Amino acid sequence: MGLRLLILINLILFLAGYSGAQEQDAAEKVKSLMEACQFSQAVNLAEQFLKQDSTNIKVLNELMHVYRQLGNPDKAIAICRKISSLVPDNRYFSLQLANLYYSEEDYRQALKALVPLYLSDSSSFFVARQMGNCYNELKRSDSAIRFYRRALRITPYDPYVTGKLVNVYIREDELAMALYVTQVFLQQDSANISILKQSGYCNYLLIDFKSSAKQLRKCTSLGDSSKFTMKYLGLSYYKQEKYDSASPCFRLAFLRDTSDAEVCFYYGVSAYRSLAVDTGLVYLNRTLKLLLPPAKFLSSLYLELADANTSNGHPDTSIVLLQKALEADPENNTLRFKIAYQFDYHLRKPYEGLPWYREFLKNAPQQTESKPLLPQLVSYRDYAKNRIREIAGTRRKQ
Repeated sequence: MGLRLLILINLILFLAGYSGAQEQDAAEKVKSLMEACQFSQAVNLAEQFLKQDSTNIKVLNELMHVYRQLGNPDKAIAICRKISSLVPDNRYFSLQLANLYYSEEDYRQALKALVPLYLSDSSSFFVARQMGNCYNELKRSDSAIRFYRRALRITPYDPYVTGKLVNVYIREDELAMALYVTQVFLQQDSANISILKQSGYCNYLLIDFKSSAKQLRKCTSLGDSSKFTMKYLGLSYYKQEKYDSASPCFRLAFLRDTSDAEVCFYYGVSAYRSLAVDTGLVYLNRTLKLLLPPAKFLSSLYLELADANTSNGHPDTSIVLLQKALEADPENNTLRFKIAYQFDYHLRKPYEGLPWYREFLKNAPQQTESKPLLPQLVSYRDYAKNRIREIAGTRRKQ
């Protein structure tokens, strides 16, 4: 009996080893075909093995990877779901399933796969991060913030999660919190360009243009000349009326994206305000060709073009542009004054300006105007009243 039992045990061990080797060999052959980009052969071979043993985890896993490489996510997901049902306690395959759903933008199904993993082990950085990503994509900001913060408690100062968290705060208009998160990170790593950019952007949104420019200059000193950095560095200078500094920033930003009408506009304005009038005119006119902007933006564009043409000795062109600005934004009563002043002062045609002065006063609010003022420190309202009297008096004398 002892000898027979020994032979039986050895036979069982042999068959088990043979079966394991056969399983390993099948999976390796499928993997080898996949790596050689022979995907159809890999699928055929895997299916043949699975006809003999449909629960072969290693072959199923390789078949899942083949379908991913083939760009067939539905079949990859189906295979991964089957594997997960066969080994429900295996976290690796549950994560694989979540990743497949996430890559297909099915964030709700991805969360269904991730939540049990989080409940069983809340210390996983990757699970917390992916749950934050899913909630972020679903625009469930409170939950996204919760899981991003959880991920950062597990792995502090992770730049990817920090950046995601800052973006959620910005989207929710919680700018002070967004800025605080960047500041905490930059105390640890002051040379991280992506977080520096976000810090600069937060300062810009908080109307702290000096701090914004400071952070974005650090980005450029570290070799960053991206469109985003150059655009918002230019805007930070522009808002401080430092047009000489803004102009080259906008130029670099526009070279990165010549279809950006906003950058083109600000480059044109900065150029002519820093006395490069011809360049300013070129890019302001180019802005018009890029798009038909909203009415108020279009009005602002015509106004800047008018000022540039006046500076370049073409006040007759400016009057046409001012009238177009008023057509685009008829509620902007200041434009009526500018048209009157253009006729009166720059074109020396006071009688043509007279009805525009009157129209300006007719539409002006009743309260005393403190802004804007002419260079003579006279309000538009007072100047218009005086000029109406003077022009009308001259006409009566004639």
